[in-house]
Amino acid sequence: MKPLTRSVVALIAIVVALLASAVVATAQPAAPVGDIHIPNGHFYSQAAPGQHGAGYRVANEAGIPFWDEFQRHGGVAKLGYPLTRRFIWRDSVVQQFQHGALRWLAEEGRSEIVDAKRIGRPPQDATRAETPPYSSGDAERYPWSGWWWPANHQAGGPRLFDVGGPLAKFDQFSETLGRPNPRTREWEQAELVFAGLSWAGHCNGWAAAALLEPEPTETRVVNGISFSVADQKGMLSSYHFADAAQWALGSEDSDVAPADFHKALIAWIGGERKGMVFTFRLAGEEVWSYPAFKYETAVGPDPLVPGVWHARTTVWLVDNDVPSNFVGGQPWPSGEGKLFEYTLLGDPNNPEGGEWSPKNAGRFGRPNMIWYPDRTRRNVDRQLASPGLDYDVVMAIVRPR
Repeated sequence: MKPLTRSVVALIAIVVALLASAVVATAQPAAPVGDIHIPNGHFYSQAAPGQHGAGYRVANEAGIPFWDEFQRHGGVAKLGYPLTRRFIWRDSVVQQFQHGALRWLAEEGRSEIVDAKRIGRPPQDATRAETPPYSSGDAERYPWSGWWWPANHQAGGPRLFDVGGPLAKFDQFSETLGRPNPRTREWEQAELVFAGLSWAGHCNGWAAAALLEPEPTETRVVNGISFSVADQKGMLSSYHFADAAQWALGSEDSDVAPADFHKALIAWIGGERKGMVFTFRLAGEEVWSYPAFKYETAVGPDPLVPGVWHARTTVWLVDNDVPSNFVGGQPWPSGEGKLFEYTLLGDPNNPEGGEWSPKNAGRFGRPNMIWYPDRTRRNVDRQLASPGLDYDVVMAIVRPR
C-alpha cells in the first residue's frame, strides 16, 4: 500500500470547495426522529413540531450542567420537553420546559424548578428552534470487499502475479483478441514486488475499484477463458492501483485535521452521496486503505468552554481481508462502524479548527488521509500499473456486452 500513498500525496491538490461553508450548507442533515443523544447532553425536537427536526438541546455547557440537573429533577417525566434555549431571567440562567423551568443558582452550584408563570413570556430569540446538531449520509452505491493482493512473497494468499492468476489470465485473453501478449504478469512481478515488506499490497487499488466499479459477483467465461470473481476483482484492483486522487485531505506528514474530516464527510458522503477512501498510516511506513460509505455524527457543547464542541462520528467501512472470491461488503472493523471522537472550534456547522481525541490515537486510531480516486489521472510519480493493462480490455472481461 505504501507506493500509492506516496504517489497520491505527490501530485494531488486539496479540494478547497469541500471545505467552503457554502458547500457544507448544501448537505442538509437528516432530521432525527424525536430526540438524539449528543456529547454532554441531549437534543429534543418534540416541542417544536413541523420544523423539520429543529428543537432545543439540554446540555452541560458554559459551566452550567443543565443536562445533569434535568435528569436529577426527573427528566422528561417530570419537566417535559424543552420549549426554549437558555436565557437570562432575573440575573439567572434559565431554560423553560413544558412543565416548568430550570433556574441555575450560581452561588449554590445547583438548579431549582420554577413555575413557568413566574417567568412569563421568554425572549423571542430563546424560542427560536435550533438546527439539529446531527448529520448522517450514505453513498448511493456501497463499495464491495475484496482481497488486498500482497505485493510480496512473504504474505499468504493469492497474488496478482501468480501463475494462473488474474494478470496471467488477462495476458492470455489479450492474445485471443489478436493482440500481442502485454506481459502484465511479468511487469507486475518485476516492478511491484517489495521484498521485506510483508504488508505491501494493493489495498488502495482495491479501495478505489470498490468505490468506482460495480462488483463482480459471478464467474465469467469469455473467449473460452474462465475468470472467477477473484480474477475480476484482482484485475480491477491492479488497474486502479495507479489512480491518482480527485481530492485528498491529510498527507504522509500530518493527519487530516478534525475540522476538515468533519466537513468532508458532510459535504461528500452526505451531499455528493459518494464514498471515500480512509488511509491509515501505522508504525513505521505501513499503510492500509479502506473505502467508507456511510456516517453519522452528533455534536454537543463543551461543558466548560464556550465555542468548543465535541463530536462523536461513526463511519462505516468495508474490509479487504476476505477470501479472494468473496462477494458482498464485509464491515470493517465491525458492523457497528468505527467511532471517531474530536473537538471542533467555532461554528460547529463550519468549524475553523479542533483536535483529535486521545481515544483515536494508536494503531488504526484515525486516518492520516481521506481521498477519492480519479480513474482519468494515472501513475502520478511512478508507473504503478502495467502499461499493458488496458482498461477497455478489462471491461471486456468483467462487463462483456
